[in-house]
Amino acid sequence: MPNIYQVAMFNAERYPDKVAVSDERQALSFGQFCARARALSAYLKGLGVQPGDRVAIMTPNSIDYLALLHATAVGGFSLVPVNTRYGAAELRYLLDDAQPTVCIVDPAYRPLREQIESEGGLNSAVQWLEHLPESLPDHRADDPVQHRFGRVGDEDVAIIMYTSGTTSAPKGAMLTHGNLSANAVNYIMELGIDANSRSLLATPLFHIGGFGVVNGPILYAGGSLHVVPRFEADAVMDALRLYQPTHVFLLSAMWVGLTDHPEFKALSLPGAQFVQTAAAPLGQWRQDLIRTVFPNAEFSWGFGMTESCVTTIKNRYTQEILEHPGSIGYLWRHVQYRLVDADGKVLPDQRGPGEMQVRGPTVFKGYWRQPELTAQVLDADGWLHTGDLIRVDDEGFAYFMGRSKDMIKTGGENVAALEVENCLASHTDVREAAAFGLPHEYWGEELVAAIVPANGREPDVEVLREFCREKLSGFKVPKRIFIVDSLPQSSSGKVQKFLLRQRYV
Repeated sequence: MPNIYQVAMFNAERYPDKVAVSDERQALSFGQFCARARALSAYLKGLGVQPGDRVAIMTPNSIDYLALLHATAVGGFSLVPVNTRYGAAELRYLLDDAQPTVCIVDPAYRPLREQIESEGGLNSAVQWLEHLPESLPDHRADDPVQHRFGRVGDEDVAIIMYTSGTTSAPKGAMLTHGNLSANAVNYIMELGIDANSRSLLATPLFHIGGFGVVNGPILYAGGSLHVVPRFEADAVMDALRLYQPTHVFLLSAMWVGLTDHPEFKALSLPGAQFVQTAAAPLGQWRQDLIRTVFPNAEFSWGFGMTESCVTTIKNRYTQEILEHPGSIGYLWRHVQYRLVDADGKVLPDQRGPGEMQVRGPTVFKGYWRQPELTAQVLDADGWLHTGDLIRVDDEGFAYFMGRSKDMIKTGGENVAALEVENCLASHTDVREAAAFGLPHEYWGEELVAAIVPANGREPDVEVLREFCREKLSGFKVPKRIFIVDSLPQSSSGKVQKFLLRQRYV
């Protein structure tokens, strides 16, 4: 299957003057965009980046961020997007694990770099860059093979995207060039994307939704993509007015921010064909408001994970869905799936509830440098064990029954409950802690915690939250902390978090 750079080159030949990417400062045709990708690849090679190396990037969205992804097909390196909400400890862990040759860090995050260096630096050498040169020669233009095709195969890793796991240590999901191409084709077929399609990129590129949902497929199909550096309601409102996109993808928290904007309801975008959200479903009144602004667009909610290159279940907000209350949608026709019981045995009726396992060309290669963890989620037959408990009705509509993995998905971020619990339990005023999620319109799930005080202690919940804030990223700090006499436990001693959810929902 052709990779994203090869298809961009094909689009450059089909549409030599057509705008591929733009931002508030410039617009690049497909030919110019591919030339920038080649030039960045040559520049990084000059800094010592070799095929198989990693290049980390911690910046807002930009044209160069996208060009670097395409450059991976030319230079054979892997891009490591870094969450811009990381603190110094998390950044240090990621860089020590990924061991990039180069780390591109926006000047705004210089204090993080300085803190890491003041605390002894990293375990491996890394070249820090705060800026990429604005003008670079295209050294590869005279190489017809490199110019047109790059030097990678389907199984070569394009992105290592770190996602939180069931322990405090994030893990790097390796997504191949084949994964990205297959995902792009799936979305093109599912959403009717073509060369006339236009989309906004406001979802951060360190999130799989930024690369995988609409934005990557738009360029793959020969459409145009307008880049917004970061989500700010005013900036996105302006971009919607000026750019008039046909396809819009935003995380649910972003849609909440837009629909709360005082001028949103005055927008009219009749040319939009498809709008999509992810991370959490939206309330009915927000759906209705979005429909008035995008009167001719189909509205859907995607359900998936980084390891499957985003979407496995798609929920189109149609009358059919409304007739199946509680359903999260239907399984994509492009995804092979099965439901298994707690012992891993395939359920004969495939109705469940059971853990959903998926297989296909979008399933990731594994976790970077963690073969044992990879073996836990990706079996020898290529089935990805999602950890999502699903029930399917007779008409094929799926219902989410919970997670076998103890994760909280808040604001589009996955937070390992154990990491939060270990942090709280390290405070002298806390004997036990349990972190869990509660339904929340804005966050999808509100991260909260229940704690049992240490003997003779009178915890101040704001002091505990500040304690967490010093050790964790902001999105991992509980929004609320409840003080309880004891945590509900099963006969085996496991905390029954469903009882806590019932108590505080």
